[in-house]
Amino acid sequence: MAAAPLLLFIIVFAINDVSADESRQHRYAEKLFESGDYQAARRAYKRLLFYHTDTQLRDVADYRIAQSYYHQNFPEQAERLFREFSAKHPNSTLRFQSELMLGQLHFDAEKYSHARRTLFELLQASKDVDVVAAAHYLRGWCYVYTSDWNKAITEFRQVNGSGTDTVRSTKAHQLANTILNETPLSFKSPEMAGWFSTVIPGSGQIYLGKVKEGLLAAAASGVFIYLVADAVRERRYVDCAGISLVGCYFYWGNRTDAQRLATEHNVQREREFIETLKRQAEEVQSQQ
Repeated sequence: MAAAPLLLFIIVFAINDVSADESRQHRYAEKLFESGDYQAARRAYKRLLFYHTDTQLRDVADYRIAQSYYHQNFPEQAERLFREFSAKHPNSTLRFQSELMLGQLHFDAEKYSHARRTLFELLQASKDVDVVAAAHYLRGWCYVYTSDWNKAITEFRQVNGSGTDTVRSTKAHQLANTILNETPLSFKSPEMAGWFSTVIPGSGQIYLGKVKEGLLAAAASGVFIYLVADAVRERRYVDCAGISLVGCYFYWGNRTDAQRLATEHNVQREREFIETLKRQAEEVQSQQ
């Protein structure tokens, strides 16, 4: 009978020792992850899962392993693990965070429509205040990158995180105000630029602020007109036909060039505005 208490003590001691070892491995892996050593952290989490197959931290380890791939710029591996996470851990508190990361991966890949759809499904399923706020915030940026300013404002206005997520809320509301005040952006009309250069060669370029290019186009057109008139006056009709063909090619190219420059101007204007929004968000982050 005296052996029974000793056996019970050994069992309890062994269980406590295993639990302590599991806790140590988890803290070590977390420390590596937080320090940015994602490869070492991934090995530590895998070691934890290998030696403690029945651990209650399996969902945390799986989530961190997927995150480590994401931070090391291995999107294919990260996406596969995040997709598997919900099936493996349907009751985990990290399930919605995993789905949020899928939206982030689509956003990073510039698949904005796909990202919005993934985040919309997340918004329908999750009631977590911070997850919902993060999903609205990321959907707002999806609309920013597709120049859908009104929908971007709507999404940013819906970012209302908890007390621990005030930075994102502040950024979102400031971004919404900036977009509201600055849009629609001042664009140049490619059609108008083309017609200007059709009527007066070079005027489309001047309309776009390309004065030097416009003056050169006008001067070149003037030279062609003079050469054609001179050929007609001297009855050099073959020369006149050749010069006219070259001049027409140049004249039409002048029109299409004005349209191209207008389109490029508009694209550049959008890029500059998006960069302004990104800087604004970074400034808010640094001030907190």
